[in-house]
Amino acid sequence: MSSWLIVFCYCFIAYGACNVIAYGSGPFKIFERLRGFTMGINEHLGSLFGCMMCLPANFGWICSLVNYFFVPIAFTPFNIIFAGMPHTWWMILLLILCDGAFTTGVVWLIHNVELFFENLGGGGVSNNIENEDEIIEIHE
Repeated sequence: MSSWLIVFCYCFIAYGACNVIAYGSGPFKIFERLRGFTMGINEHLGSLFGCMMCLPANFGWICSLVNYFFVPIAFTPFNIIFAGMPHTWWMILLLILCDGAFTTGVVWLIHNVELFFENLGGGGVSNNIENEDEIIEIHE
């Protein structure tokens, strides 16, 4: 399989997983409970699971660790790029950090493109205006 296709699939799998964890309830409301539990421990820890910039960074470095140490086939972008090269401890750390940065950037980009297209139709204003006075106020 082509490396570009693997990276493409990785990007959308990362976006989907992070979107479900950050906004979804999951089976038996497991993600809601996880966000509530971590928010109860510490506000900053709780925001880690609700932020579409924080969560993908952690998702990326965790996937990179799992890919480097446990999965024989490279599926994260920087493990693909540097496959076959001799790895020192600082090279492994750099791979893991770069995968985290790449994942957060791609997921944040996809998330913002989705938000842009959601708000494109009405410019962020509800299309269900019932009163003509509201239409005049909006256009003034």
